[in-house]
Amino acid sequence: MPVDTAMKRETTPKTLAGVLAVAHEGTGSLPVSGIAYDSRQVRQGNLFFALPGAVSDGADFAAQAIRNGAVAIVAERPLALSVPVIVVPSARRAMAEAALRFWDRPDQRMNLFGIVGTNGKSTVAAGLETIWAASGVAAGLIGTITYRWGNQTIAAPRTTPEAPDLIAMLGRMCADGVRNVACEVSSHAIALERVWNVQFRAGIFTNITRDHLDFHKTFEEYLRVKSLFFEGLTSPGAFAAINIDDPSAEVFVRAAQRTRVIRYSGRRKDIDVGLEITSHGFDGTRGHLLLGGETWPFSSPLWGRFNHANLAAMAAGAWGAGLGGAQVAAGLGAFNGIPGRLERIPSAAPFDVFVDYAHTPDALDAVLSAARPLARGKLRVLFGAGGNRDRGKRPEMARAVHKWADHIYLTSDNPRWEDPLSIIEEVKAGFSTGAPVWCDPDRYRAIEQAVADANPGDVVILCGKGHEQTQEIAGVFHRFSDQEAAAGILAAGGHPPQNPQGKRGGILPGSAAGPGGDPPPSR
Repeated sequence: MPVDTAMKRETTPKTLAGVLAVAHEGTGSLPVSGIAYDSRQVRQGNLFFALPGAVSDGADFAAQAIRNGAVAIVAERPLALSVPVIVVPSARRAMAEAALRFWDRPDQRMNLFGIVGTNGKSTVAAGLETIWAASGVAAGLIGTITYRWGNQTIAAPRTTPEAPDLIAMLGRMCADGVRNVACEVSSHAIALERVWNVQFRAGIFTNITRDHLDFHKTFEEYLRVKSLFFEGLTSPGAFAAINIDDPSAEVFVRAAQRTRVIRYSGRRKDIDVGLEITSHGFDGTRGHLLLGGETWPFSSPLWGRFNHANLAAMAAGAWGAGLGGAQVAAGLGAFNGIPGRLERIPSAAPFDVFVDYAHTPDALDAVLSAARPLARGKLRVLFGAGGNRDRGKRPEMARAVHKWADHIYLTSDNPRWEDPLSIIEEVKAGFSTGAPVWCDPDRYRAIEQAVADANPGDVVILCGKGHEQTQEIAGVFHRFSDQEAAAGILAAGGHPPQNPQGKRGGILPGSAAGPGGDPPPSR
């Protein structure tokens, strides 16, 4: 659904000819007050884009849009209606271009940094925002958890907003003095042309692993879509920061051949941007930051080997845009992480409980391989697989968890319209005989069991939902937070909330954000 930004349009008055790039004989002077793609959200004077969707066709709702005040319709086929209908090859592409014109190209009046990849996008985007803020640069954030700038915070219904919402938000940020914006760019956003022709100052590639194959169908198509973003980095002064450690790195280097490429690594030193780690544990990461041949000491509250690549990505983005080494290092130290990404639940318990968003085989492998050598006792892992999504990854998730966990608690994630027990059975197919698996589709009971079983020195990681504040079951979104559930269960067990000496982390403000990148039905 559209983002309610409660924004006043701060552009010059627009006409149909001024918004659309195609000819409109006799209608070009028609005033346009706004752009809409949901017939229920149309206001008087709006231009309505009838988007074809996976569930329904926006053209079927054009009449409703007219009743609500639409003065013209943009569609991909002729329609017999009482207002002008402009037929275009791609309604989504036309909508993206119209939004840029309507809002007077805010993308060209600020620096946009697009973060692209399967894992790490939210952490890198929020880290960049923190680095800029620590350096006195007015910054904004558009991502899976929240959209934020100045004193504005909006719960994010999807990772990357639809083009009119995205451009309107950038327009407001620009008017409020924001200079740099970190924007997570999902594969859905690229495929559905939400960022079509938007001018980015930089693209930052984190990694690519199996995900969203319910939408893209094959990994090769998923990879191709992600790389398209880097082919579009052609504006003067633009650059691409590429994680050279990823097996698909060269695909992205080739895609970015028309711009400056910065190669970064979380474990190499012979690179444009790299890290030399001297110590890392649950209390954070320390070492030296290597920027174009210069070395700077740094200390970060983030832990886990996979976060080394995230830290290097933040550094590459900030350094590539012109910040000095001292500023970058200070910014890394100021960033405490984000809700639901290895978030520690503070308590007086003699064991540790973390919440993490890991919901793909590779993300689970990365998080658990980082936690395994740091656990003084057993590693207890709770996870589930989402319903109505890529079923092929379910047994792979099981294999990733079994590789590292001492005890496994298999439960529900967001079952959506699927039977939770059927999902569990498909996940269990990936476990080898004798795997230490305890199953219960009730996520709260499963968390209770994992916490009750924990002994001193153990580490409990609740995977899959991260920052999410709801659980989707049979089309209904029920209030559910892993953080709240774990904190309540710990307190009931005699472990009240507190931050033990020497332990970083804690419950941070979350948001009712849904799964990132899911394409909405057209209305």
